[in-house]
Amino acid sequence: MNLTLSKESGFTLIEIIVTLTVAAILSVMLVQFIGTSITRSAEPTLSIQEGMALQGVFENMNAGYKQLLLTGISPLNTFKTRVDSGFYGTYTVTESDYIIFDNNQIEAPCDTTNTDCKILKVTISMGDHSLTSLFAR
Repeated sequence: MNLTLSKESGFTLIEIIVTLTVAAILSVMLVQFIGTSITRSAEPTLSIQEGMALQGVFENMNAGYKQLLLTGISPLNTFKTRVDSGFYGTYTVTESDYIIFDNNQIEAPCDTTNTDCKILKVTISMGDHSLTSLFAR
């Protein structure tokens, strides 16, 4: 029995090394692409959670102000003090000022010595979100 081996069967060592190198480079590129997508995929969810938490704080403020209107002597002043002190939760007060509207319906700051200051403008923020509301006597 005489067996002869053909030189053309199989792959050469260089072909295998080149194939493995190309496969490694492509897999690294794929992992980098997918890895970035996976790590950034949580950002929309966290943003929504932040917005909902801020909205919950504002609901607490509305409920607290309604309660003060029913029971308080100076509800707007008490409410402003509570908002400024962080009474209603975790938030950053961006604005908490008394305002008035002039004859052209343009917002203007109200002098606190003036008794006509009946509107409190409150803006709170958390992360990239902010909410503004007007509270009136």
